[in-house]
Amino acid sequence: MTFSWRSLCCGSACVGKSSSAAGGPGSDPATAKKKVVKGKKGQVVQKPVDNTFYGPRIFTYKELTAATKEFSSEELLGRGAFGSVYKGTLSDGSVVAVKQIAHDSNQGEREFLAEVSIISRIRHRNLVQLQGWCHEKGNLLLVYDFMPNGSLDKLLENNNNNNNANNNVANGDDSIPKTTSALGWDVRHSVLRGVACALSYLHEECQQCVLHRDVKPSNVLLDENFSPHLADFGLARLIHHTTENVQTTIIAGTRGYLAPELIQVGKASTKSDVFSFGVLALEVATGRRPLEKNKPENVNLGLVDTVWKAHEANDLLSMSDPKLQGAHEPEKMRTLLQMGLFCCHPDPEARPPMSFVRQWFIQEVPLPALPPVKPRVTYALGPPSPAKLALPAPEPKLAIEGPPPKALAIEGPPQKQQQQSNNNTTTANGTSPSPSPRSPNPRSSPTSASP
Repeated sequence: MTFSWRSLCCGSACVGKSSSAAGGPGSDPATAKKKVVKGKKGQVVQKPVDNTFYGPRIFTYKELTAATKEFSSEELLGRGAFGSVYKGTLSDGSVVAVKQIAHDSNQGEREFLAEVSIISRIRHRNLVQLQGWCHEKGNLLLVYDFMPNGSLDKLLENNNNNNNANNNVANGDDSIPKTTSALGWDVRHSVLRGVACALSYLHEECQQCVLHRDVKPSNVLLDENFSPHLADFGLARLIHHTTENVQTTIIAGTRGYLAPELIQVGKASTKSDVFSFGVLALEVATGRRPLEKNKPENVNLGLVDTVWKAHEANDLLSMSDPKLQGAHEPEKMRTLLQMGLFCCHPDPEARPPMSFVRQWFIQEVPLPALPPVKPRVTYALGPPSPAKLALPAPEPKLAIEGPPPKALAIEGPPQKQQQQSNNNTTTANGTSPSPSPRSPNPRSSPTSASP
């Protein structure tokens, strides 16, 4: 247990070190608290108490209020569906990101519990690290590592608008280079590789499989070196590795990144995360949104369908982001777009696992051949066999158990005929052993058969 908490250390400076070495509380030997222990031969020895907390810790509301300047609008980094994120500076000078769950959010408490229970037990270089939390006076707050380069969607948005290239995309740090140069081919490829590694870890390497269920650019944060960190586990769910899918009553995620089977029948699985990653890859490669703004939904083709049509016309390279100005290898761009379509395959079983995607980014293993045209798939609520049913709904369960009563109803008359035949044989010798189809009821047969 001690080892697991040490592995959840909130920073590399305090791993295996005391508070004095890390510069934390009790770093001054003169003011550090003493613990009385018995030494050899009964000698009383006073040793400083190690107050280092190896993992996420509990913050006070007063501490976070002072860090964010009373949640000032100047420190606001962004707003989400469940609350707002602020930049905070703690008393020791460290910079953090403080997420304040909205009071009027119906799922705020559920998101808070999901974040604390899931992020606190996992650690990966491409996952945002939870520093701690606060649950005080009805306030729910989460404290994360601060990412100077903000979220990927801000960079993509600013990169799409050259007039806003001078806007600070580093949450107030104007020393970060402009997005036009920052989002080159190498950076885009590195970001996608890091997200693939994070999802592969969540799906296959954790003790329990973690479904993120909201993979999108705004949940990909970039540090000072533009290394990606997957964030926002408020919609995540823990499932067993043997569970193929989870039946959900509420569709969780963001429009444009939802897998088609999730929309149709509400089945969330690792393959739905793979689909969202495929949309993310296509968005990074093309520089386009998954759904164009200011267009009605009935005429909005969508990024995935647009790339599929380019693939059908054997013109995938026409979808590459023109803002790259040709500063990429055409063949690598083509295979990246094919990988995106591979992950966005309409059939969930045809999508690759994230471990394969990670391996493709690292070693560029060959991809399976894509179909020449986009396949048409019909999604059914019931699985093809009861063995694949993870969480059965009442209706499919009744439908599966329905046939046995019908079979008993059909097989009933022959059994009655056999019983009648046996009764007639034992009570009336010499009569025909095969009764008439409209013979009397077996209950009254003994009385009617007596002479």
